Amino acid sequence: MSFINTKNNYDPDDIKELDTSWLEEFDKIENEYKNYYCEPLEFINLNCIYLNNENEITYLHEEKVIFNTHGHLSREEVVGLIKRNTFLSGTKYSLLSILVFNINIEPINLKTFLRSNKNTGTVFLNSIKNIDSITFDKSISMFHDINNLWLIFYEKENDFHKKHSVTKKVVINSSSLNTDYKTNKTKKSKTKRKRYKDNTT
Repeated sequence: MSFINTKNNYDPDDIKELDTSWLEEFDKIENEYKNYYCEPLEFINLNCIYLNNENEITYLHEEKVIFNTHGHLSREEVVGLIKRNTFLSGTKYSLLSILVFNINIEPINLKTFLRSNKNTGTVFLNSIKNIDSITFDKSISMFHDINNLWLIFYEKENDFHKKHSVTKKVVINSSSLNTDYKTNKTKKSKTKRKRYKDNTT
């Protein structure tokens, strides 16, 4: 049996001559498709909408909120965002609604979604009924910028002012009625006394 001696045939310089173009091509493709992978959200766009007493939009506010925990806002953080945006230009607003827009489509369904003529974007919009922690699903990297949290506020009429105004009207009306009643009663009394006096003379 004979053996082939490969020691003398080994040349370290040969490694430099290996074709590594396929690795470079793989890295290129990998970078190109990186935007199509689902990854946890690092931030969310917060949009605040302010409505007046006539349900007209008077102001829009937008800011970027960085997550302390990827894709998650604790209840305390949600409450903090609401309180921080309750006042605008000295006016207090009340929270009307919380909406979450979270594109959690899987990459395999992306082509079908993009080619669809239907308004499929609404399936990613959800209304939050209770003030609690909010968790956002992973999203395709290219969609991270359009995941949103919406806080809708409305201008609430000042209850004290409203009550004070109503009370004032009631007092004025009551005073007027009492005054009229007393005046009429006095007139009637005087008339009766006069008639009695005339009859006795």
